[in-house]
This record gives sequence, C-alpha cells and structure tokens, in this order.
Amino acid sequence: MKFTDHYTHEINTDLRPLESVFKSLHAQNPSRQLDLPHEVASCRDILLKASQTTSDPLPSLLATTLNEDSFFHKDLDCEIYQHLRYLPCTWHKHAFLEVVCVMEGSCTNYILEQKIQMKAGDICIIAPDTPHAVSAFSDDSVIFNIILRISTFETAFFGTLSENDILSDFFMRTLYNSKTHPFLLFSTNGDTEVLNYVGYAYEEYKSSRQYRKRMLNSIINAFFIVLLRNHGANVSVPALTDSDKDQNLVYILKYMQEHFTTVSLKELAAFFNYSERQLQRIIKTSTGMSFSENILKLKMNHAARLLSNPDLPVAAIAEELGYSDTGNFRAVFKKYYGITPMEFRAQQSDRKR
Repeated sequence: MKFTDHYTHEINTDLRPLESVFKSLHAQNPSRQLDLPHEVASCRDILLKASQTTSDPLPSLLATTLNEDSFFHKDLDCEIYQHLRYLPCTWHKHAFLEVVCVMEGSCTNYILEQKIQMKAGDICIIAPDTPHAVSAFSDDSVIFNIILRISTFETAFFGTLSENDILSDFFMRTLYNSKTHPFLLFSTNGDTEVLNYVGYAYEEYKSSRQYRKRMLNSIINAFFIVLLRNHGANVSVPALTDSDKDQNLVYILKYMQEHFTTVSLKELAAFFNYSERQLQRIIKTSTGMSFSENILKLKMNHAARLLSNPDLPVAAIAEELGYSDTGNFRAVFKKYYGITPMEFRAQQSDRKR
C-alpha cells in the first residue's frame, strides 16, 4: 500500500434520506423547474414539505440572507456540509465567505448574472453579500460547501499570499470590489491533494474531538496553501472585459512580483508578446493600478520589510531594490510613507519594544 493511499478520503455518494425526498418532490413537480434559480418564496411550499420529513426544521433553507451570528456555532470559525442534491435552486446571500467544492459530478453555480458550469475538482470562492444559487440535480454530484467567517478567510487565504503583494491585491479587488464578478474560480482537475483537505476538514468538523476548532482552522489554512501553491495560476479572471481576458494574467502578475526590482514595462510586454499599451490596459483593469504604481508599491512594501532588520544598511536596501542612488531611494520612500527610512525603522523598533 502506498503511503498516500492511507490518507485518501472516500466519499459516500449514496443519496441521503432528505435528498431522496427532494428528488421525489422534483419529479412530482416538473413544471416548477426547481433546478433553475427561484426566489425562496416561490419554493417555500417544497422546502416546508421536505422539512416535515426530518427532525431538523431547516431554517437556513427558508432564509434569503444569513449572518455570522445566526449561522455559525459559537465555538467555530467555519462550517462544512455536503450540499443537498435536488435541493430547489434558490437565490440567497450571506454575510460571510462560501467555498463551493465539487468533489464528484458537476453542478451549475449561478452568481448574479453569471451561469458557471462546475465540474469535479472545481473550487469557487464567493464573496460576502453576493446573490447566488447552486443547482445540483444528479445522483452523481457530490459537492461540499465550506462556510468561513470573513476574518478566518482573510487570515487563511490572504495570509498565505502575504509575500505576494500583487496577487493578494488582485484577488482582494476581484472578490470585494467587483460588482459583476465577485468570485474566484479555481480549476484543479481533480487534484487529490487539494480535495483530500476538504475530506480532512469535514471529518474534523463532524467530530467532537479535543482542539476541534484549532485543528479545523489549521486544516483550512493548509487547504488554501495547497490550492494557491498548486493552482494559483489556474484561476479564472472575471475582472477583465471579454476583449481583455487572457489566461496569462496571473502569470504576468507573478512575473511582476518575482522581478519587480528590475522589470520594465517594455521587457514585460516583450516577454508575454503584448504591446506596451495593451499590457498597461490589462494591468490597470485587473489591479486598479498602472504598471509603475504596482512596481512602486511592491518596492516600498519590500523596503518596509527589509527595514525591520536593524543591521541592514539603508544603502544596501536601496541597492537590493534597484536604486543606484541611495538619496533617490530616500526621497521616493519619504514621498510614499511620509517619513524617511530611518524614521520608519525607529518607529518599528519602538513598536517592538
């Protein structure tokens, strides 16, 4: 037996009793088209009829808006559950993050005016307060929903990207500032390493073991690390207009991150086979900042991190950032932060004390 075989989670794909009830109600009401998005009010009778077959009154299925206090257990930062197959596809939104993970089969995810066909291995992160509806009307579909407090998600997801400023800014802008595409869609092609973490998290969530909250948060952190490490470049780019969509965008941003001390717009355009004007438009559209503004932010953020080392001379920092003139670096830094590098370092030292 391979070592990894022992840790591969098997998912029970049999229909659960409540799913069988919903499947029956769907078959009895073909004209209702319950697999298409509806307002909750128009499906209330179906939901109430199904809820009578279980001891759980299913209050969340009858709500259109959910907040953290009413949804989360007091001692947990996340909730994980298997999406009910044949559940009427209803519009809803909530004040927290949702991660839809398709483990097997497929589903249709409606987000605002977007219709997203998700297949096995696809993972969709949906921003808070975003109207959406999931349609899973097949026995073969196995979908897990990971619900996260906003603070927990930002620690796990953006914390992982803390050393990749430009991608962090891009994902943040896409999720929180896009009025038409407030989601990120990763295609993992059934990556078992990623999907196993969903299984680990669900197993821990269903347990009552000691340190459950801490362990669950650690697993969620690992899930996002593996997702971004393995598939950070395999993310759809909804922030761009159709004419500017290009699968190279994440690679462009990563290239800027990795070469920000030396890269020029001319070099970047030539490397990715764009005109400078076209590339400038793509970068501005996707990040909200021009090429030069992004590079300056990367340099200044890195300078701030380097200044936390009191033994590193300012001249050496300037040289590492690509400034041949230390005086020029000091001037740029002061304009950006409002204080000199040495004043910044002194402030950081005072805070540590």
